[in-house]
Amino acid sequence: MDWQEPFKKAVLYFKRSKYGECLRLLNYALENGGKDQYAIYDSRAAVYEKTLRLREALIDVKEAIRLAPNRWQCYFRAARLFLLIRKYDEASKMVDLALQKVNPTDDKNRSTLVTLQSQVLESRKRLSCHVGMLPTELLSTIFGYLIEEDPAIVIMISRVCRHWRTVALGDASLWSTLVLSKKDPNRKSAWWIQRSKGRIRELYLRRTLVEKVDWSLDKLDGIQWDHLRSCHLEDIDIFQQLEKASGVHVISQLETLEIRDKLMGSRESFVAHLGDNLKHLILEGAMVWLGDLQTHSLVSLTVMRLGERFLDDIFQLLSQNPSIESLVVNSPFSAFKKSPEAPLNFAYLTTLEYNSGSTQLFKFIRLPSLEYLSVGHCFQTNHLIQCLLDSQTVRLRSIAFDSCAQVPVTDLLRLISLNPSITSLTLKRLSDIAGPVLDALASLDHCPALTHLDLSSNSDVTSSLLGKVLKSRQDSNDASSNDLDETASKPSFGEGILSLTVNSCPGVTADTLEWFRERVPQFSCIYMTKQTSSVRR
Repeated sequence: MDWQEPFKKAVLYFKRSKYGECLRLLNYALENGGKDQYAIYDSRAAVYEKTLRLREALIDVKEAIRLAPNRWQCYFRAARLFLLIRKYDEASKMVDLALQKVNPTDDKNRSTLVTLQSQVLESRKRLSCHVGMLPTELLSTIFGYLIEEDPAIVIMISRVCRHWRTVALGDASLWSTLVLSKKDPNRKSAWWIQRSKGRIRELYLRRTLVEKVDWSLDKLDGIQWDHLRSCHLEDIDIFQQLEKASGVHVISQLETLEIRDKLMGSRESFVAHLGDNLKHLILEGAMVWLGDLQTHSLVSLTVMRLGERFLDDIFQLLSQNPSIESLVVNSPFSAFKKSPEAPLNFAYLTTLEYNSGSTQLFKFIRLPSLEYLSVGHCFQTNHLIQCLLDSQTVRLRSIAFDSCAQVPVTDLLRLISLNPSITSLTLKRLSDIAGPVLDALASLDHCPALTHLDLSSNSDVTSSLLGKVLKSRQDSNDASSNDLDETASKPSFGEGILSLTVNSCPGVTADTLEWFRERVPQFSCIYMTKQTSSVRR
């Protein structure tokens, strides 16, 4: 017949890898009486496979199987093609069929098929969606951790795939944090209330909501207020809405309250209902008398821009909350109208950020467990530093003073020497403080664990002082590593200075910058001149 001779020539061309000529001859064979010959389709599928025309190869191998359903080679080729296009179920099925067709005594070909089956299984394992195999409960827990960082990410999760969407929509707790701003608040509030089944646990109402004329507090009607535990308000007054829903009692159940406003008319009524469940309180701009707050279980307190108050106000609130761990004050306070009778001991307070003119408060408190200290814009810091010395504070890990008018150098150095765990030291915009501190750091008696140092905007910082500090610590580390017998009597300086910032320090000369870059992984020196220039790493 006319198809046999071109078919034989095509096979020869295939062996010589001349696939173009081979394909032309196979097409000719099919057109000249070979349409009923499985071998031609199988051979053309082999050519398509070699040239990566996998769709055409699968069409031909399907036809070959139809014409010769008992030929295991056709199933074998189909399995290889499905493996190449990552259709692992189909590839595995084809291998199984090939194994049924191959002669049971043909050990060589059976071994080849078993090897292919192993490759299919291994490829399936490598590219399988292991996350999709997790139990629904575990997947929901993982989603919960992501949403803790950004509540809006639940929308992205619900759009990844059908399985993730089913899990996300089926877990009401993933929708328990509602953040509303001017960006489509009507639709968002409806979505979140529906998908959380009204069990909103954290509610954020941003001040930009007032820009949406078509939004009102009535959009929150579906919330089951008894579930609310965290409330963050910016120039939004929800007290009347709670009254309307008979939910004023919910205020006493709050664990976190943030009020940032100057407009909230019923703020005093709101805070009057606060109770001992409250752990975290943030007040900014709110005209609230701190001494009137009836709460005794605060873990963290932040007050910012309240307008000038007397220290009696904050002292009274602190005295009601002896277990407080974090205190942030960024608001002016005048001296006491009536000085306390005795100092209070705050054994659990580890973080203090204080930006207020008067430090008289620290004459009447003790902070033995403080670890992180940040002080800014204080006229005098002697009361604060003396407080830490009197408290025998020895756990400090970070100290920062910025723009303070009077800092007692001797007391500061004593405080630093008593806290060997200090890793970060910031002294910015101070007068005649940085120089003595650098001398102390160079003497190897202070801050052996120090890794981050910021001395920006200090006129007494010089290249020679900084170089002295770096050299002394490097030399000490080198000596310790060479003489192990003496390491017990010498301070260990760990990794050394990893970050050094000396912006706007005129005493740091340009010709020494390269030397510092070679010795400090993160070095920054920005010179502020008429023509602002910067050199940093």
